[in-house]
Amino acid sequence: MPAYCHRQMDILQFMQTVYAANEVDKRKMKFIYQQSGIDQRYSVLADYSKPVSDWKFYPQTENLEPFPTLEHRMSVYNKHAPLLSVDAIRDCLNHKHDHKNISHLITVSCTGMSAPGLDLQLVELLDLDKNISRTSINFMGCSCLENC
Repeated sequence: MPAYCHRQMDILQFMQTVYAANEVDKRKMKFIYQQSGIDQRYSVLADYSKPVSDWKFYPQTENLEPFPTLEHRMSVYNKHAPLLSVDAIRDCLNHKHDHKNISHLITVSCTGMSAPGLDLQLVELLDLDKNISRTSINFMGCSCLENC
């Protein structure tokens, strides 16, 4: 899991601060967040549970301007995604199975994408067979979880 656990209502407050232009939008957003069934979320960013004055990733402005560049966001992704993925794979295998026996690697990310790609980074980090069958699913967002 990423390092920072955020309560759903903290994420709501963050999103309302940034995206809800008026009280009607705030009320709609609150309804959606309360109906989601989600109590907490994890992130590599601490900002979502902190007041604006303590933000480190986002600019300390309520409208997030200037918004972090794509390059900056992808550098954070590239720093954290491979290590989180390796930890998840090792936990899944309970450190009992030889990762050399893995024949297929499927990566899914709605957060970011990089070249040469998370899949190839994992092949290198885990010393997997270079001819492993790889599938990468990217930029599907939350709809992938519901429809895949």
